[in-house]
Amino acid sequence: MQASETDILQFPAIRTPETRLRRKCLLVLSFIGAVLLAVTLTAVIIHYTYRRGERNHPKAPPVPKMRSEQEERWLLFDNDFYLFWQSDGADCDTAKEFCANKNANLTMIDQNNVHWILKRAKGKRLWILTELEGSGSNDNQTSEPGDVGCALHPPGPKSGRANGWICRRGS
Repeated sequence: MQASETDILQFPAIRTPETRLRRKCLLVLSFIGAVLLAVTLTAVIIHYTYRRGERNHPKAPPVPKMRSEQEERWLLFDNDFYLFWQSDGADCDTAKEFCANKNANLTMIDQNNVHWILKRAKGKRLWILTELEGSGSNDNQTSEPGDVGCALHPPGPKSGRANGWICRRGS
């Protein structure tokens, strides 16, 4: 026994007549869809044409950064921020003044940060603070135990030039 259409449907199918309003709505919606498609395709074509043009033109060689245009990048290590600054031939007073302007001090190397600093220094000689030792003679003692002064790190020949310094700021 085969089910008829009236047995399956609760209501018999009724064909709705095409009205003028319905045809107008379909026409307007079709027009809007076509316009949106055209705008999207135009945007995609412009985008890819612009990008392809960028690739075809050779880029000018990058301008090397001047020392005064260095990027200031503070690195966090052991709850302190460190700034490795490059400046060939600078003296200790310049390094101290620079760090003070950044609300920091020249760093002191200790057993906690020595390996980390050496790794980031990459062989450059940098100004740091070091604890000064007394001369051993009570007559001419120029520094007290606990006094600090500048030194180049890693140590090397006295006439060696500095390549910069390391500032340290607490977090």
